[in-house]
Amino acid sequence: MARRKNRNSPHPLLTLNQERVLASDIRNDILTNAEIYGGHLSSNLGIVELTIALLKHFDCYRDDILFDVGHQTYAYKILTGRSLHGLRQYGGVSPFSDPDSSPADKYRNGHAATSISVAYGMALAKRHDGVESDTIAVVGDASIVSGLSMEALSLLANEKSMRLIIVLNDNGMSIGKDVSFLGKQFQKIRNSLFYFRTSNLLGRVMSRRPWTWRLFLKFRDLKDTIRRMTIAPTIFETMGIKYIGPFDGHDFESLDLAFRKAKSLVRNGPVVVHVVTKKGYGYAPAMNDEKGTFHGVPKRFEEERPAEDVSFTSLKAKLLQEKMEQDRKAFLITPAMVYGSRLEELFRRFPRRTLDVGIAEENAVTLSSGLALKGQHPIVDIYSTFLQRSYDEVMEDVARERIGVLFFVERAGLVGEDGESHQGLYDVSFLKGIPGTRVYLPYDEKSLLRLVNSRWFDRPVPTFFRLPKDLPFALPNCEETEICDFCGGRGTYRTLVLATGPNGARLLSLLEGLPTDRAILLNLLPSEEELRRLLEGYERVFFYDSYSTREGTDEFIASFLAREGRNVCYRSFSFPRTFVTHGDLPTLYQVYRLLPEQVAQSIRKELL
Repeated sequence: MARRKNRNSPHPLLTLNQERVLASDIRNDILTNAEIYGGHLSSNLGIVELTIALLKHFDCYRDDILFDVGHQTYAYKILTGRSLHGLRQYGGVSPFSDPDSSPADKYRNGHAATSISVAYGMALAKRHDGVESDTIAVVGDASIVSGLSMEALSLLANEKSMRLIIVLNDNGMSIGKDVSFLGKQFQKIRNSLFYFRTSNLLGRVMSRRPWTWRLFLKFRDLKDTIRRMTIAPTIFETMGIKYIGPFDGHDFESLDLAFRKAKSLVRNGPVVVHVVTKKGYGYAPAMNDEKGTFHGVPKRFEEERPAEDVSFTSLKAKLLQEKMEQDRKAFLITPAMVYGSRLEELFRRFPRRTLDVGIAEENAVTLSSGLALKGQHPIVDIYSTFLQRSYDEVMEDVARERIGVLFFVERAGLVGEDGESHQGLYDVSFLKGIPGTRVYLPYDEKSLLRLVNSRWFDRPVPTFFRLPKDLPFALPNCEETEICDFCGGRGTYRTLVLATGPNGARLLSLLEGLPTDRAILLNLLPSEEELRRLLEGYERVFFYDSYSTREGTDEFIASFLAREGRNVCYRSFSFPRTFVTHGDLPTLYQVYRLLPEQVAQSIRKELL
C-alpha cells in the first residue's frame, strides 16, 4: 500500500519495496554510465538511498539542496530528470552541480568544503527576505574536516533562528581512507552500536502513530541524556550546534526518521544530521576499496589494463623514491592525493617522512614552510586545481620566508572530463606574480629526470614542476640548457618556434624541415636576462603553450618584448582566459584549435 504524498516534495512517495527497487535501478544506471564514460563511482553508489530520501522530504526547487564538491550528484541528476548519457563528454552532462542544466542545482562547484559556507549565505539571505524554506548542505568524503567547513560551523553555532540542515554523509573515506582526527571521532560514533540500534528502533516504532511520535519528541531530552552517557559529545554539540544520529544511510526507514527529526528541530536553528553510508555500496570491488581506486574511474574501468604506466605521474613516483633514498632530509606531503598521485609505495617505504594532511591544501603548504625553516627538504605533491586554494600560503609562508620548497603540480594543463573546476590551466598565471617563483614543465622522461636531480633546496625560493596528463614525448638530439632544449638549430634562422610540454615536442617534430629554430621551453618563468639571451637575434617568434591560458607564460614573454621595445613579430597559441568545459583532451584541444597538427598548419601557412 502506497504511503501518503509528502506535501513538501514534488515527487510521489513510493512503498518501501518500490524505494529499494528504485535505488537498485539507479545504481545500475550509475555503474553502466561510469563504465562507458568514467567518473566518480564510489561516492555516487554510496549516496543513492540518501538522495532518494532527501527528495522525498524536501522540495529541490523551493528548498536549496547543496552537495559538497558536487561529485556525488549522479543519483540527484537522474531523480531530477537528467540522463547520465554523455556524462563528462564535450556537450554532455556535467560531472558536478550545474545550474545551467537544471534549476534543481543551486550553485557550481567542484572543490571540497564550500557547501556549508554557501548554504549559510543562502539561509541568511532567505531569512532577510522572509523566505520560508529549508537549506540543506550534504557534506561527504571528509570535506567536513576542511578549514573552510570549520570556519562556517563556528559561525553557525551563534545562529538560533536559521533553517539550515547539514547532512554529514559519513562513509569513513575522503578520496582514500580518512586520516583526520574528526574522522576517527566519527568512527567511534559509528561503532557505538548499542545506542545506534536502540535509538533507531525506538524512533521507528514511535513514529508510526502521531501520538507516540509526539511522546517521543517530549522524551527527546531524556534520550539525549542517555546518549551522552553512552558516547562522548560530538564536536558539533561542543560548538553548540544541534546534532542527531547516527542513522543508517542505506535504510529508508532510518532516513525517514532522520529527516522528520531534522525538520522539527531546524525551526529553532541549525542541525547536523549524521548519516552513515558505505562508499561504493552495492558494488563489491568499490565497497572493499580502501585506497581510493574506485573514487574516480576511467572509461571501461572493468577491462584489463596494461601493466606498464609511462605517465609523468608514475615516472615521478619512481624518481621521488630514488630522491628520498638519497636525501634523508626529503619529506613528502600531500593533501589527500596519495592514490591519485601514485604515492602509495613512498608512503609505505618512508612512513616517518611522508604525511597525508587530508583535504587541507593550505595546511600542506604552510606545514612545508615549517619543515624548511628547520632545515628539512619538503616536497609538496598537489593537483594544479587545488594549488589555487593555497595561493596566500605560497606567497606569505614560502616565497616571503625565502625558503626552498619543491612542488609537484599534478594534472597541470587540461584535465578533461572533470571540467571547469578541475582544469589545471591557471597556476602559471597566478604564480608568475609571486617574486622569486620558479616554474618548470618537462616534456619527456629525460627532462623530468634532469629537473628532479637538480639541487633545488639550495635555492631559497618555491619551485614548481608541472606534470601534465599528456604522455611524455621525446625528441632526439636536443641541445640541453636550464631554460630550454633546442632541437632544430640555435641561431641558424631568424625565426624561432618556442613550445612547452609533450604537445610542444610533438609540434616541433611536425615542423622538422621548416626554416626555423625550434626549442622546448622548460623554465616557464625565466628571468629577463635569460629571456634576453634566449630571444636575441630573432625577428619572428611563435610560442605554443597548450598547458596554460594566455595570462601565463604567453603574456610573460609578450610583456618582456614590449618592455624591451623589440621589433619582433610575436604570434602565440594558448588557451584564452575562460573556464574550459568538460570533454576528452583531443576534443578540447581541437575546439580551441590547439592540437599540435592544427598549430603546425597555421605556422606553415605563415612561413611558406
